[in-house]
Amino acid sequence: MTEHGTATALLTSSGRPSSAPAPTGGKPRRARLVLWAAGVIALVGLVGGGAASSHLTSSLSDYDAPGSAVVLAQHQVQQATGTNPEEGYEVVVRTAAPIAEPSALPARVATVVALLRARPEVKSVLDYANTGDPAMISKGGDFTVVVATVGAVQEKQAVTALERAIAAQPSLKGNSWLGGPTVADVQLAAVSSQDLGHAELYALPFLVLLLFFVFRGLRAAAVPLLGAVFAIAVTLGVMGLVMLVVPLSVFALNLVIALGLGLSVDFSLLVVSRFREELGRQGSVQAALATARQTAGHTVLFSSVTIAAAMATLAIFPERFVYSMGIAGAIVVLAAGAFALFVLPSLLAVFGPRVTAPARSRRSRPATTSAPEGSGRWYRIAALVMRRPLAWAATAVLVLVVLAAPFLHVSFTGADASTLPTSSSAGAAYELVQTKFAAFSEAPASLVVDAATATRQRLQAYADAAAAVPGVKAVSSFQHLGGPLWESNVALSSAPLSPAAQRSVEALESLQGPGRDAVIGQTSSFLSLENSLKSHLPTVLGLIVLIALVMLFAMTRSVLLPVMAVVMNIFTIGAAFGLLVWAFQWGHLRQLLGFSAPGALQSTSLIIILAVVFGLSTDYGVFLLGRMKEEHDAGAAPGDAVARGLDRTGGIVSAAAVCLALAIGALVLSHLVFVKELGLGVAFAVVLDATIVRAVLVPALMRLLGRACWWSPGSVWRAPRPVPVLARPMQPLVPGALLSDDLPVAK
Repeated sequence: MTEHGTATALLTSSGRPSSAPAPTGGKPRRARLVLWAAGVIALVGLVGGGAASSHLTSSLSDYDAPGSAVVLAQHQVQQATGTNPEEGYEVVVRTAAPIAEPSALPARVATVVALLRARPEVKSVLDYANTGDPAMISKGGDFTVVVATVGAVQEKQAVTALERAIAAQPSLKGNSWLGGPTVADVQLAAVSSQDLGHAELYALPFLVLLLFFVFRGLRAAAVPLLGAVFAIAVTLGVMGLVMLVVPLSVFALNLVIALGLGLSVDFSLLVVSRFREELGRQGSVQAALATARQTAGHTVLFSSVTIAAAMATLAIFPERFVYSMGIAGAIVVLAAGAFALFVLPSLLAVFGPRVTAPARSRRSRPATTSAPEGSGRWYRIAALVMRRPLAWAATAVLVLVVLAAPFLHVSFTGADASTLPTSSSAGAAYELVQTKFAAFSEAPASLVVDAATATRQRLQAYADAAAAVPGVKAVSSFQHLGGPLWESNVALSSAPLSPAAQRSVEALESLQGPGRDAVIGQTSSFLSLENSLKSHLPTVLGLIVLIALVMLFAMTRSVLLPVMAVVMNIFTIGAAFGLLVWAFQWGHLRQLLGFSAPGALQSTSLIIILAVVFGLSTDYGVFLLGRMKEEHDAGAAPGDAVARGLDRTGGIVSAAAVCLALAIGALVLSHLVFVKELGLGVAFAVVLDATIVRAVLVPALMRLLGRACWWSPGSVWRAPRPVPVLARPMQPLVPGALLSDDLPVAK
């Protein structure tokens, strides 16, 4: 071959340089070694992570704000009494006949009391007889509540043992319901894990079918599933190592499985589609793989690092539930990226066209052909939008603002027994207490006073002031706990996490007691959590935005494009949050999704959605802007670079968004409202981002900005000059006519 012929062969049909095929002798062997190593790593991760997963925490302390006044007061009470005020059992018992004698216990109630007293973690057992509290008897007299306080407790093991003990009593079958904060927390974790398994099981057949059509072949469709298994296995193994240093919450597994599957689809689709494109163009597996690594691999690297960094910012929050999501999310993103960058290229090097060969049909094109420039559906959409960019941009922004508007009325809540289905014992016990008992409080607040010189008169005055607070049903007399500590129980008239209960507890916290006082209980713990989240949120948001700006600038070498991407991410998140308020807080989707409207959104879910959606939106932005930059660096005019970039990536981003939405959106099948919120919020956001934002708002804004999109200060940051182009000349856009109809469209 002549020198000129060799140079020409190194240029692709679109005018881009291609890596020359390297000698292939040792490459299949190295690739097979990588595949074997990946298999061993995944196996070790599964074994080690599976063993370590049993040590993931599932306790009420997962939501504690360390160092808060509430947590310090709880520790004081526990040190003084040996009782953990956060934990406890509650058993609702149906009696054979209405209770007539307040001092005698029916047989079923006596059996429950005996079982509770036999438990090593139980410190005291309270019933209507030993307390003289008529509120522990239902309105009809046929139900009663037995309450047990506990000390240090291994929640899952203790609850399982107590459930077995109750189930072993024939008289209690169908006549007793085990609840309380300890049981509710364990059952929340159990229901969440079961729902996740069922949701992914239901979604898997549809996802496999969708992957078959997206990847155009069964073997190629198996690639992202292999990637998901690898990413999840590695994440479990690394989480096991992390737990040697810091405890992690079991709820992080929900995010690991859903995000691992979704991102494996994203990254695999990007790499496989580019490999197919280059294989059809260059005809050599090694050359196609080299180009795919330099282009799609570069995009995956930026994308995975950006998403992982965004997720890692959640580790700033001191609450175990939140920082566990951040740590686990960052690990699974990096694991999915590692599969796409190292394992998948080795898979393609070994099996090549056998993996990526499309299924034959009358309607499918051969893998070796590519659509002419400017003839694709997404190119025509971009051309249409860029002919009237101002009108399209204004319309898209208006739609996003309207969707986001309900978020202005958001209220926040947490997760407790009220979110459990009545098929669980804790959910059923909570429902019975709410409907059968007039005055009993399922989760009372407590006033804790630390004052060595407090007198009975001053304590009683404090109790009287608390009783006058709106929303307070009753206040008990102060009991001496030992040393300087005194405690009084406060019954609230509203559900513990309701906005009304929050207002009542805030009013209690504003009262001046006879010493150093604090309000503890479920409502107080939630308010403490809210304050902690609010105080750390600005730092987390600032870091997420800074990370996105820096990474996008490093990739695009543009000043305006990163800012534009961040602003669009904010629009996407706002629209998703607005939908959640409309769907869950206002209850418009309660019939469709099967839940009771809680009247508020769970705050921790929103923070997780924020980090995940911001990362995924940046992910899609990287996919799109990376290809646009590639076209621009190859010599395309700004408008044509936008249209070509969207043409090459629009289908990929849309398919990836649909697959990820199906994987994560399956969480709406959960019985828990806050898990439904997570699934619907992320699924809606990624679909919205892949359609209105990427297909309409991006080309419209980039058309309005014109060449300014690619401006960068200093020649050191400028993109390299384009290489010679052998394709047809591209019609340039004149700078003075950015709003006119002069967009070059291929004939």
